[in-house]
Amino acid sequence: MGGFKCGCGNSFSGSHNPGQQFRIVPDELFDRIAWPAPADLGTPERQHAIEASFSPLYICGNCGRLHRDGEGGAILSYVADVSPPRVWADFAQRDELGRVLLCRNRSLADIRRQKLLLNPPLRVLLYDDSGAEAVGEAEFGLDASGSHDETLWAVRLDDRPA
Repeated sequence: MGGFKCGCGNSFSGSHNPGQQFRIVPDELFDRIAWPAPADLGTPERQHAIEASFSPLYICGNCGRLHRDGEGGAILSYVADVSPPRVWADFAQRDELGRVLLCRNRSLADIRRQKLLLNPPLRVLLYDDSGAEAVGEAEFGLDASGSHDETLWAVRLDDRPA
């Protein structure tokens, strides 16, 4: 990757960017590269696999954007979305702890569409058809026996309005 400018104006030299340039390795190659068989340690094939598998990743110290190589020498840039994902909710459907349960088809469709993964606590903005909105943290729901159910989302609403 040659030199380029971030959307915020920060410049990257393409070769020397201390603290801003990293290498990423595809999951399928990580074990083979990180923990090779002893006989494979010094082989040219392993060295070639290492060099071919690394992709440069740049992190802008000014705005936090991520940049990586794309097809045909293009630079692909990513900006973190700081707003919480919006998920439809039936505010009347609650568990015994008072949390809003996200188990209706519309809630599940919003979760799937946004490809959300529940890794508590996940900030979410709940909304319904009346225009009501509330912010809270999604957690694992409880099954019938009171154990955590990782397939059920329950949102503990904030005390302050959205």
